[in-house]
Amino acid sequence: MKILVTDTLADSGLAILRAASDMEVDYRPGLKGDALLKAVSESDALITRSGTAVTEELVNAGDRLRIVGRAGVGLDNVDVDACTARGILVINAPTANIMSATEHTMAMLLALCRNIPEAHASVKRGEWNRSKFLGTELDGKTLGIIGLGRIGTRITIRARAFGMRVIAYDPYVAPSVFDKVGAERVSLDDLLTRADVITVHTPLTDETRGMIGAGEIAKMKDGVVVLNIARGGIYEEQSLADALNSGKIAGAAIDVYVEEPPKDNPLLSAKNIILSPHIGANTIEAQDRVAVQTSEMVIDALRGSIFVSAVNLPFEGLADADAAPFINMAERLGLFAAQIISGPITRAAIELWGVDERLTRILSVAALKGMLTPRLAESVNFVNAEQVAQQRGIAIGATTHPTPLDYTNLVTFRASSATDETCVSATLFSEKNQRIVSVNNFRVEFKPEGTLLYIINKDVPGVVGKVGTILGDREINIAEYNLARETSGGKALAIVTIDSPLDSDTMNALRFFKAIEEVKQVRL
Repeated sequence: MKILVTDTLADSGLAILRAASDMEVDYRPGLKGDALLKAVSESDALITRSGTAVTEELVNAGDRLRIVGRAGVGLDNVDVDACTARGILVINAPTANIMSATEHTMAMLLALCRNIPEAHASVKRGEWNRSKFLGTELDGKTLGIIGLGRIGTRITIRARAFGMRVIAYDPYVAPSVFDKVGAERVSLDDLLTRADVITVHTPLTDETRGMIGAGEIAKMKDGVVVLNIARGGIYEEQSLADALNSGKIAGAAIDVYVEEPPKDNPLLSAKNIILSPHIGANTIEAQDRVAVQTSEMVIDALRGSIFVSAVNLPFEGLADADAAPFINMAERLGLFAAQIISGPITRAAIELWGVDERLTRILSVAALKGMLTPRLAESVNFVNAEQVAQQRGIAIGATTHPTPLDYTNLVTFRASSATDETCVSATLFSEKNQRIVSVNNFRVEFKPEGTLLYIINKDVPGVVGKVGTILGDREINIAEYNLARETSGGKALAIVTIDSPLDSDTMNALRFFKAIEEVKQVRL
């Protein structure tokens, strides 16, 4: 099998590839244009970093390509949907830069608080203005961390070693994680008003894009210090620049930007800011780990293993292809449950009826991956889903049973939070015929795909008509309307499949209808 490498890869990774006797390595960093397309058409796997755009044209250059390995965390240069449509497994190295990003955050914070870049430049100019560079100590200050994941928890430990008090906001992490690292669990508003230093460590999703804007900045202490070593776009850059120039924010340390490299960015001319060119992962050790992890996983995947750091689903051609329909269904169960449950999940369990016991672990991993995906986006995959769930304080269970009475096979996923519990079951009628058949004891049948509305309402006349009217007035087409109820006059469940997502105004219109007790939009 042939592995094409089109970006510079650390020697440690190349050594692993070349040592595999069943692999041929074509190492051509910088390959472009027609030569790149031709080389891809002749390769089973492609390993790249950020220098090669893995476009739809590229993945369709031939029929041979099965694996794309991105030697890094981000996937901005990889068209994952195009790869998925072709059954090409996309692999990345999401854990390789955790320590590097953690240490870069601390380095940027210390450099900002002690004016190190300016002081260095002053001395280089032959100046000796000691009084000009009056810094601030970390000791005794309150650090607010938004996102208490793998990096956030490590920041907590290091900040406490500097004598800082740590408060954190993360609605998707169990309380036990906060207790374990010594961070006080607070609301976002509480964090914004109390913290002397604020740092964000979340992925860039629809939920976090622009989450720190002018309104949030107004709630912060005067003279607060802020950092973004996570993803560009979490802060509204113009609002941040305005706050720096006005003195509301005393200083900022930024490593990531909406557009990279930044052009005409207001942060470039803002006061009291230090900038670095997205180098949070740029350490010798991180690049070495990236190369080693990516090379090992590409080889494993080519040899048929599904337990690699894949960001999309396994497809036909891998050794576990016979399980792919069940894996896909289990992931959709987790994804569905995560979007209807309230509060951070503390326990998750999968139950199998009439399913080969050998699939217990892989289906559990798939369900966990689905459950975590809405919160973690690109950083969760088959290889780390269990580990990430455990780090977030989620207890994991799995059991198998004989064949159920009503179906040949049945997969049930249960998720619990401190205040809520959800249970979703699905069956596979044929390789491509998946059906969810039960949601929280409501017997309802629907396809787990597309955009859905999950509605709990009083079992009274007029609800279906009202929902249809609200959607119709906004030209939203209903593909399916599936109903179930407990008893006459009690509660009812509706799963409505729609052709396009709803905006917030339409969702609010549905919630305003007094017979509807709960409505959530689910994307599968």
